[in-house]
Amino acid sequence: THLAKIAVALQGAPEKMLTFTQLMDQLAPLPSANRRSFENNIRVCLSTNKCFVKVPVVPESLDSRRNHWKLDSRQITPKMVRRHFKGLLQLFPELASKVETQTGSRGPEGPGSLKGPQAAAGGVQKRSEVKFSGPFSIESLLKRD
Repeated sequence: THLAKIAVALQGAPEKMLTFTQLMDQLAPLPSANRRSFENNIRVCLSTNKCFVKVPVVPESLDSRRNHWKLDSRQITPKMVRRHFKGLLQLFPELASKVETQTGSRGPEGPGSLKGPQAAAGGVQKRSEVKFSGPFSIESLLKRD
């Protein structure tokens, strides 16, 4: 994904920060049919994901158009790790704990898992049904004339 490509490029940078131009130079060898479209996709990815932080090249300038981009791994959620960083955890060891905590709660013994005879028979665990009994419930509407 673009998010993972950007993260890898930033991780490999000397100070773990790059300007947009430097980032595009790093990503240039990647195959892309339309360079302009690829650049726009990278811009959107940088600006919409909280894990990418702008650091002004000139810190004193309040309205600087030239910024470095930096990866803030604290803003990467377990869902992002599963979706974008699968197979890249050796490059991002700080993200491994987010995967472990998530899989611990959703593993084979997690909530909703089948145990005992149901699991062996491939049966479905039945949930207790909670019926809605408000004035707009199906039962209430069907009873009206």
